[in-house]
Amino acid sequence: MSNWTVVNLARRVLRRAGIGLVGLLALIQMGGALSTAASMLVSLAFYALAFGGRFALGFVLLLLIHELGHVVASRIVGLRATGPTFIPFIGAVISLNRAPVNAKMTANIAIGGPAAGTLSALVCLVLYLWSDSTLVLVLAYTACLLNLFNLIPCAPLDGERIAAAISPRLWWIGSLVIGAVFLYTHNIFILIIFLFSLFELWRGEEQLDSSYYQLTAAQRLKVAWWYFGLLSVLGITTLYTMELLK
Repeated sequence: MSNWTVVNLARRVLRRAGIGLVGLLALIQMGGALSTAASMLVSLAFYALAFGGRFALGFVLLLLIHELGHVVASRIVGLRATGPTFIPFIGAVISLNRAPVNAKMTANIAIGGPAAGTLSALVCLVLYLWSDSTLVLVLAYTACLLNLFNLIPCAPLDGERIAAAISPRLWWIGSLVIGAVFLYTHNIFILIIFLFSLFELWRGEEQLDSSYYQLTAAQRLKVAWWYFGLLSVLGITTLYTMELLK
């Protein structure tokens, strides 16, 4: 499978993002294990219709691993999370039993998803090198793209919550990046994220002096180490899988 074909697959996912909005409220209201199981099956059906059953199953598992990373991270910091609830062509979400007390706690939870997602990408890559399966290689590449995209420091992505613990000024860079992605893809879903990021950027600027963002230099450096470390690993792995796909 060529790299161009994989890119087209990613674009098709984004073009169909609006479909997933139909069942958003109903799925979130179900709650618990029932919500996770039902929403996974619904998402699996949608992805299977668009891309075939084998890729759909792998893709949903990648999303599950990412969200379970958030769940585990929330437990580590002393919070409980429900879900995940899957939304076709959008992704998945979790709900916390209470709000984090500061930006560091929020960042720790946010890092859990991309960290688990990065691990899933590396596992897929190792499995490809062992099995020579093109499907597994495509899933490795997809996992890299999903988690790199999620690390863009703009709302409502994980990167926004992580960046808040490093420097909220990174939100400006994130909005510029997502704006550039929209200009390249002309995708309505990306445009919605861009507009939402601008709104959150404006709202967040009014709250920067609150105690929520008051962290020590050591705390900020620890989050930065994780953030830029994940970006580096994902960036290198993405380039490597792209070369293998050629």
